[in-house]
Amino acid sequence: MHEKELKIGDIAHLTGLSEQDVRALIQTYDSLFTYRKIGQARLFPQKAVKVVRELAELSGRGLSPDEIAEEVKTGRKSDAAEEPAEEIDRTAAPLPPEVVIDLGVMRDTLARQERRIARLAEDLELERDLRAEEAERFQKAVADLEERLSAQQQQLALIAKWVDYFDRQMDEATRPVLDRFRRTVAKKSDSAPSSGRSG
Repeated sequence: MHEKELKIGDIAHLTGLSEQDVRALIQTYDSLFTYRKIGQARLFPQKAVKVVRELAELSGRGLSPDEIAEEVKTGRKSDAAEEPAEEIDRTAAPLPPEVVIDLGVMRDTLARQERRIARLAEDLELERDLRAEEAERFQKAVADLEERLSAQQQQLALIAKWVDYFDRQMDEATRPVLDRFRRTVAKKSDSAPSSGRSG
């Protein structure tokens, strides 16, 4: 009969730790755990409870993650780690395991968060630089368009002046012809009654 596999919530319940602490330990010491995945869920063997308890106990002793992983793999306790622990026992009440793990996990979590914040700050700075470059390009494009518009307006004003000039010239050129036409018509109308009187 197969032993029951455990989810992270089950391990947290059996060890008295929070699910967040168990997840952080599993993530930090991933090489110490075996599991299988069903969808998004990870299922761990029963021995994961013992490994998590050992990690929680060792996390408060000032050891590096590599030293902790080595101790859990080999099953031996570090002499350097034991001496301060005995001194603490003589001078102060021992901390409960959940407080010890919280401090260790908190340190790891803070380090991860600091790295993430640094990456986000770099991304934000890069984004700010890109936006500044875009704004500069837009300003240049707007200035270029305004310059072209001003040149076109000047050309239109010049064309309008030339159109007015040619209109005046045409008026001047056509006025004598009209005057001549009027005079010719007037002469013809003057001669028509005189021929009527002679007849």
